[in-house]
Amino acid sequence: MRLRVVGIYVWRGKAYLPVLAQLESGPFMDIEPVYTAGLNAEELISAVEKVLAAGHPRRPDPTREEIRKRKDPVLAATKARNWKEMARTGAAYDITWTDKEIRVEMSRLDKKGRWEWDPAKRRHFPPNTPLLDIIATILEDIRSRPELWQETI
Repeated sequence: MRLRVVGIYVWRGKAYLPVLAQLESGPFMDIEPVYTAGLNAEELISAVEKVLAAGHPRRPDPTREEIRKRKDPVLAATKARNWKEMARTGAAYDITWTDKEIRVEMSRLDKKGRWEWDPAKRRHFPPNTPLLDIIATILEDIRSRPELWQETI
């Protein structure tokens, strides 16, 4: 099965889309470049296409020391102090393509103020669904959350 994943972080009126590396042990990790897009279909589609074109470079699993020293590329791109700050007034989205479907995940806050996927907002699409339809679903959620499209809080 061929798996493709794109993560979208929305914060302070912009979307941030990092390339995702696949670690040897299987999970994905955000890496540079991080593409920035306005909250409109044209710019989001362009950024998603760039991330998909980059593929998922294979990387060795980082050591604890490497993880500790690592500067997160999404935090660097957004200039957020930490993930908790982003979660308070932002959102995360995930698009996963498999042979059988396209799945869209949308975030909510857990009891500790961290992002988690909201099962009530999960969407499933046939594998041949146009990217515009997928992005329209994400934009609909963004429009329902004013804190996401406001430039400053």
